[in-house]
Amino acid sequence: MTSMEIRPATVVIDEFHHAAAKSYRTLIEHLKPKFLLGLTATPFRGDRQDIWKLCGKNTIVNYELRGAIEAGVLVPYHYYGCFDNIDYTKLSAHGVNYTVRDLEHALIIPERDQAIIQKWRELSDRRPSIAFCCSVKHAQRVAASFNEAGIAAVAYTSIISREDRLSILERFKDGRVTVLVVVDVMNEGADLPFVETLLFLRPTDSKRIFLQQLGRGLRRSVGKAHCNVIDFIGNFRNAYRIVEYQGLLPLEEDDAFVGSRDPRTPKEMLNLPLGCEVHFDDKVIDVFASQALDPAHATRYNIGRILIYQYHKLQRQLGRAPKKVDVDRLSRLGSDIYALLFGSWKRFEQTISEVASASTRR
Repeated sequence: MTSMEIRPATVVIDEFHHAAAKSYRTLIEHLKPKFLLGLTATPFRGDRQDIWKLCGKNTIVNYELRGAIEAGVLVPYHYYGCFDNIDYTKLSAHGVNYTVRDLEHALIIPERDQAIIQKWRELSDRRPSIAFCCSVKHAQRVAASFNEAGIAAVAYTSIISREDRLSILERFKDGRVTVLVVVDVMNEGADLPFVETLLFLRPTDSKRIFLQQLGRGLRRSVGKAHCNVIDFIGNFRNAYRIVEYQGLLPLEEDDAFVGSRDPRTPKEMLNLPLGCEVHFDDKVIDVFASQALDPAHATRYNIGRILIYQYHKLQRQLGRAPKKVDVDRLSRLGSDIYALLFGSWKRFEQTISEVASASTRR
């Protein structure tokens, strides 16, 4: 910038969570605005880079998804965590991500396609839906499977021309397409308020991506009471962290599992936004329990919720409230873990009683 150039008074950057990237930083440093305004619905990043400091650590407005749901600006979600019989331990990974090739090999199988369609028909038959896939090939396969089952679906991907995308969206909006199958083109900037169902058909272990995808279904529309979210969950790395995402908390919990803080209250532990529901298959709860005690990631918040889910699963199996000996004999996480988190087994039982009483009052 020469001496004759004028610094812009204000620069506004949307999707500001990208601002930690080198290209964005170069632009910001070149412009040197007097005031920088960053806008984003997902301020956290998987690499934990601090974008807040780029704006002088000033927050003008903080309006979170859960606040918008409870204020009626967005619709609630009904989340279904469905067991996905894919063994991710056999897949290799580069850094923190599975390779697209390995995901395609694992996920593109007829049995899985049929399970997806069956679950969609069970929970969301004929509702406008967006399905998120791992690759273009995967999206094309899922769309073909829906079409073969008599359900109008189209793969909407980055390899399609702009004109074709606009045509597909028009058909989706007027109901000629029921399921829009996408990859990497709907996480941001999409305005499709009539969408009533989201299908998560690939491992989603990034909170930012999870919330971006979730946001595609939460906008209000006439006659829309809630959005169904159908998530297929296998034993992929850090699958158990999905329980952290359900409360739509703005930042990652950093409260260590074994720490000095007093046990959480029932409200903190199962604090879903108003009108939202979460349902997990029993086998998904087993996946969570098997992963939950990784000391590198365990927090009071996610371990506490997993313990409660595990307890309710055992309660369904027994047809009664489990006792301490039942948990030790039949569950993956024993009563000692409950005592460590809640203070004692007795205090956990009191917590469960309070949760049940609160649910009855609601």
